[in-house]
Amino acid sequence: MVSGACLLPLIAAWLVFAGGHPTHTSATELSQEPGGAVSVAVRLFADDIGPAVGAPPGQQPAGASLRGYLTGRFVLLDRSGAPVALAWDGGSLHGDVLTVRSRARVSGGLKGATVTNRLLTERFADQVNLVRATYGGRSATLIFTRGDGPKALP
Repeated sequence: MVSGACLLPLIAAWLVFAGGHPTHTSATELSQEPGGAVSVAVRLFADDIGPAVGAPPGQQPAGASLRGYLTGRFVLLDRSGAPVALAWDGGSLHGDVLTVRSRARVSGGLKGATVTNRLLTERFADQVNLVRATYGGRSATLIFTRGDGPKALP
């Protein structure tokens, strides 16, 4: 686990401005809001995720296929181990980066919650998935690569 408020913004900027991205990366932000709601924003390269969900080259992936893929590969469990239902709320394409948003209620908040992020690891051996969680006045960053299992937020 890597902590630090500057890591994810730097990676996100790299995602937006990288030309021909030499590695395969996604960046996810989990933000716990007052009252316990959690917002989720997943950023992926459109040309990486498109083929994984059957989108024609150059087109934004369809909502249903994208939600199905994300639901099967990005998993959030609350601190008791119960699955958190993510309400996927569509995506937006900015340049070659697709951002998909969702919201959830996490019983007990993000502290002690468990994250699994296997996005695109079936396609790319060098895939790196970053998850930055902000909650309770702190932030934590988890790094996932091919073969990694669930990781707990401190």
